[in-house]
Amino acid sequence: MEPLRIIKTTLAVTIAAFAVAGAYISHTISERQTALREVSRYNVVWAASQALTEFHRLEYQIAAFAIPHSTVSLDDVLLRFDIMYNRLNILRGGDLEGLSELQPVIVALDQPGAVARVLAHLAPLEGQLTRFAAAANQFGGDQVAEDQQRLLKLHRTFSLLAGGLVVCGVAFIGLLFYQNRVVETAHRHLRLVTDDLRIAKEAAEGASEAKSRFLANMSHELRTPLNAIIGFSEIIAQEAFGPSAQARYRDYAGDILRSGRHMYDLVNDILTMAKLDAGHYEVLLERLALRELAETTLAMFMATEMAAQRQVTIEADGDGWPELRADQRAVRQILLNLLSNAVKFSPADTAVSVTCRRTADGDVQLAVSDRGIGMTPEEAARVGQPFYQADDRLARKYEGTGLGLSIVRGLIERHGGRVVIDSETGKGTRVALIFPKELVEPELLLHVA
Repeated sequence: MEPLRIIKTTLAVTIAAFAVAGAYISHTISERQTALREVSRYNVVWAASQALTEFHRLEYQIAAFAIPHSTVSLDDVLLRFDIMYNRLNILRGGDLEGLSELQPVIVALDQPGAVARVLAHLAPLEGQLTRFAAAANQFGGDQVAEDQQRLLKLHRTFSLLAGGLVVCGVAFIGLLFYQNRVVETAHRHLRLVTDDLRIAKEAAEGASEAKSRFLANMSHELRTPLNAIIGFSEIIAQEAFGPSAQARYRDYAGDILRSGRHMYDLVNDILTMAKLDAGHYEVLLERLALRELAETTLAMFMATEMAAQRQVTIEADGDGWPELRADQRAVRQILLNLLSNAVKFSPADTAVSVTCRRTADGDVQLAVSDRGIGMTPEEAARVGQPFYQADDRLARKYEGTGLGLSIVRGLIERHGGRVVIDSETGKGTRVALIFPKELVEPELLLHVA
């Protein structure tokens, strides 16, 4: 957390430096504006005083022009009039605008009585210019004082803004420190929770490992007596050592044989599921002909009691049946489980089919289809979970442990493939096994390309 604190401290110093610099710059600008305004107002007062001075000079020139043998010429008077007019140009919007009417009279100043008329016309202007100069001087002073007050208020405003910026910066830094403390506290709690979860995960993994070992050990322990039960009941049912005294004993032995085989299959499923769940199931990839394996597996299945009188077909041979690198025992168990489910959950008068085709991506899709009870999309999404059954009632119609499709999913995933289930209630189910194209023999890939 040390780098974060350094960043926050640097940010605080930066904000304070910007605030001080902003206050200083605003003060400097205010002083410069004051100086410029004072210069501007000084020019106005100077223009008024110069206009009054030029007016007096004009009066003097006119009076001197009237003296006989004077050295002042009419051009001198006109020049002085133009100078005074220019001085008063800034005031042309006021009462002195009428001064332009004197120009024709001054041009004819050498006429009798012209000097008196001009001086009489200029007499009121002297008082006006005097009052105007005094008013301009007073106005300039008042404006300077007023502007100074305004600049002082502006300076105070900028100072308050700078102070506010500092306060906000300090508050922001305080908020960051508070947030940092909250984050640190949450991080400590999260670390504690993580430790608890890690301990719980390790305990769960240990329990799962213990469960897998227990199931494996129990499965092995159950197989020994089951083998004896199956073997002896088969001898009795087949009357290998001679006929039984009572036919009922033979029937009972047949029931014991079927129950023992069912129990043996259940133990095998549990052992396989335990290995898959623990990640101890190793697949042996070897080259196999998928069509030949499907036919031999179907022959094994058709020899069972549940497949009697059922119609199970394999589609005609073609390019859809490639050679794969897969575990022969695992693929056979997958097909047996799928065929068993298809026969179990479909009426006796409906057909079950096994198909194989190549996908557009080059994968191999091996599917088993039936026209049985089907499943809803929700049931199809959960049917691959261990021990899950769509009909989970105690008085359900179909028997089973719910491990069949779980084992199928686990075995196909060990090959890097996946299971795709398409099902509709009342119309049937299609379970497709997707073998990745990497398992297809290279020469067949070239043939397809």
